[in-house]
Amino acid sequence: MRLRAALAAIAAALLLASCSQDSAKQLPLTSAISATTSVPATQGTEQTTSTTTTASTATPSTAAESAATTPPADAAVQDGLTVLYAGHSFGRPFAEEMADATRRAGIAGHEQRVVFRGGEKGSPQAMWEDPNVQALIKEQLDDGAVDLVVLICCSSEFREAASPGNHVIKDHTLSDQAILEIVAYAVAQNPETRFGLAMPWADFPGEYATAADHRALTDAAYPLYQQLAENISEASQGVDVFTFYHGTALYEIRSRFEQGLIPELMALVGPKSSSVFTDAKGHAATMAKDTGTLIWLDAIYGVDPLDMPPDQSYDVDIRDIAASALTTAP
Repeated sequence: MRLRAALAAIAAALLLASCSQDSAKQLPLTSAISATTSVPATQGTEQTTSTTTTASTATPSTAAESAATTPPADAAVQDGLTVLYAGHSFGRPFAEEMADATRRAGIAGHEQRVVFRGGEKGSPQAMWEDPNVQALIKEQLDDGAVDLVVLICCSSEFREAASPGNHVIKDHTLSDQAILEIVAYAVAQNPETRFGLAMPWADFPGEYATAADHRALTDAAYPLYQQLAENISEASQGVDVFTFYHGTALYEIRSRFEQGLIPELMALVGPKSSSVFTDAKGHAATMAKDTGTLIWLDAIYGVDPLDMPPDQSYDVDIRDIAASALTTAP
């Protein structure tokens, strides 16, 4: 019951996290936006965009960039995947960095597709129940090329099922009809499609006194999220459905910041280059984005953060931060 109460509370917070983001004018619905097209970085609750980005094969132009992007000598060569992320802004930045991250890992041919909606409208259920957004997701799946679909916590059906007032719910009945239908549609186009369910971090970081307090709810909720993935897989004839918890990267950075271990970060909330979060809602700043992307790289390709080339952009080693974050997930 404690887990269900925690999940209900944190899921509501996660979905509201993007609802009062910096305002931006509504973008028109579009089936695809070229990687060279400028897309506004701020997200409003009514925005819907669909983008495709392919990893660049350009040679680093400077010695410093080369040192930061040379893949490990013993890294196994992998073919890139075509990955679709459908969700809100607590996952979008990492999806958008995957093309560059795979290039640095020596993985050729990663293609990243993104269907984005801000706030509660970015949950799997809200996206799938909107005919226009469902059409965008289907359009990205229809060529049968998508190897992996990443969705983000949490649909209202799942939140309601896990709420403390629902005394009849059993762990084995936790479900999400929207995810089931997305899985079925994707597998019909490509039977080898895999699915990742991402757990972000709690919003409003300033409302928590410490990193430990900040992460308590999502840590408590994560086991039920893992159970959901198992149930979706079982209901879908054994399709590969896994979870990953990139929110731990934000918590690990916050913890080290509080201990004075990241001198280059000056504030919990503030400028993107010198803070953990960029605003009171808790959107990820630059170091958090780069570290969280290493969690995505590990989840999708099995690349250990410590096997990545060092990132010369920081005084601290974000590979170590990401590796530690992976060990703290429940």
